[in-house]
Amino acid sequence: MFYTSFRIQNFKGIKDTTIKLAEQSKAGVFAFVGLNESGKTTILEAIHSFSPDAATSEVVGGEGKSGVPFKDRVPRHLISNFTGDVSVTATLRITEEERADIIANLKSEHDITVDPETIPGDFSFERHQRFKNGDFVRSYFSMRCSVRVKTGRQKKWRSPSAEEQNIIRDEVYSRTPDIAYFPTFVFDFPKRIFLTKERGDKVSNFYRQAFQDILDYDGKGHTIEGSIIRRVRSDEKKVSWLDFLNIWNAGDDKDKIQHVMDRASATVTEVVFGRWNEIFGEDAKGKEINISFETLEGEVRDKSGAITKTNEHDLFVKFQIKDGTRRFDVNDRSLGFRWFFSFMMFTQFRVAREGARPILFLFDEPASNLHAAAQQKLIDSFPEIAKGNHTLAYSTHSHYMIEPKWLEQTFIVTNRADAPEESVIDGLSLSDESLDIRATRYRAFVGEHPNQTNYFQPVLDRLQVVPSRFDIDRASVIVEGKSDYYVLRYAIKLLKRDELPILPGLGAGTFGALIGLHLGWGIGMVALLDGDEKGKQEKEKYQKEFGLREDAILTLDDLVPKVKQIEDVLDDQAMDTIRSELGLSASPSKSQIRRFFQECLARDNTPDLGKEFEQRVSAILDGLKQRLSSAG
Repeated sequence: MFYTSFRIQNFKGIKDTTIKLAEQSKAGVFAFVGLNESGKTTILEAIHSFSPDAATSEVVGGEGKSGVPFKDRVPRHLISNFTGDVSVTATLRITEEERADIIANLKSEHDITVDPETIPGDFSFERHQRFKNGDFVRSYFSMRCSVRVKTGRQKKWRSPSAEEQNIIRDEVYSRTPDIAYFPTFVFDFPKRIFLTKERGDKVSNFYRQAFQDILDYDGKGHTIEGSIIRRVRSDEKKVSWLDFLNIWNAGDDKDKIQHVMDRASATVTEVVFGRWNEIFGEDAKGKEINISFETLEGEVRDKSGAITKTNEHDLFVKFQIKDGTRRFDVNDRSLGFRWFFSFMMFTQFRVAREGARPILFLFDEPASNLHAAAQQKLIDSFPEIAKGNHTLAYSTHSHYMIEPKWLEQTFIVTNRADAPEESVIDGLSLSDESLDIRATRYRAFVGEHPNQTNYFQPVLDRLQVVPSRFDIDRASVIVEGKSDYYVLRYAIKLLKRDELPILPGLGAGTFGALIGLHLGWGIGMVALLDGDEKGKQEKEKYQKEFGLREDAILTLDDLVPKVKQIEDVLDDQAMDTIRSELGLSASPSKSQIRRFFQECLARDNTPDLGKEFEQRVSAILDGLKQRLSSAG
């Protein structure tokens, strides 16, 4: 079972937005891209609130498994007088195997026979909280499904009673993925992790659950309470601190706890460093994770902050890296190492939890303060987490955290319905009442807001040519702009040609510097201009200025008659294919054509554009290759 969509209404700054994660089939990784303060965190919090797991619910302040506290969900500008519902509706898709299990369990455990024909492929659940004049009234949980049932000796199908409806709802919901939300601050690895829950703060308690996941992964049945805490807080040890130390040092409980720690250390070393090597290609041979523990005099803090000593003493663990004879606290290592170490602890052991439901992982601005190479390594590891029925979604404003192959799974987040172009200072006085946080699929947003590039600039930046592709150390082809660059690179991939070094300029009149560099460094080059009047004028100018040979500077129509600009290589069949791929009702514009080629290259996908297109681009590539070989 996996989530296909979330509809969020009246949640903080979200008025009403629907996030469609899947159309036909499950995808593994989703990105929410937007400017700072655009509402990315709010969207993740809202999704999390539908089915939060206990550990991450506590991190965001929720009681039990509620996620963001109810009182904090109300739109801020209506906090004192909001009357209405805050709701999150999730739609999930089930498999045939799950459908059969649901029917069988309802029959065997509740004597409810369900008509299989009335069980849909998609189930929708709604959680909503009702408020009146700013005060919380009640929380509701319902399933939208009109199943038919019968019980006992009944022969006719009927609508379920209210009680039966709840039983069916809970049976289906028991299979839905848990949602684990990781705010940025949880990656600040704590120096001490208290295993006595009363002593730790919410981050320490969060890591406490991660430690239990490690014990579960080991498979020896160890638990924090049964294998560790009971040995510290048994009745004979509920004495003053000095008396406790005498009993503690004379007994063997600390040796038994150390055995648990040694097994946990070996487990983390094997799993984390093993995956580290697989993901990053860095051999961690000789390095180990050492988990040690210490006891501490018990104390309790009341609501006023006053501390009182207690005879129930505490225990904490700390993680160290052991390299030969040297040991280093994890929290003293580099920011990048701490982040990745925490990330792998949260994910590797969580997905292995025995009997656990699938998980939707939500990461808010992951690795945002790490350097570009570390961010790239992080997203490269995401597909490994989102295997099977697990899913991963994350927010970012960094273009290094955007993978072009996931464009179909990328959402642009805006905080105004019209997504205005504002200055930073104007944003300070933005009225809460005007907030309207929305998440729109990348392609739909580009089509609806062609001039508002600031919200999806990170995506465009990620798709642009990067300097590492500028092969200026060898003979190169200089073209007028990005459209020429993307079409020719597409043609090379489609036709399975050898790579051709291509440098995009910024227009016909901008070739001077690139030509000068090649000539100055003694590197061959071929310049390709449009076959229009401007291109022919610039060709003549460059020949005079640089004394170029006739075959060193060309126009497109020198290679293919009647092709004056790169879009002329597209006949009606190619244009129809592009229009269909982009979901357009009319012929694509030049910018839309360029976007088609950008996205296809990013996705490593080259649809057939017809024989005429192939013949024209083949002639261009053949002509360029021939002239480049003589120029080099």
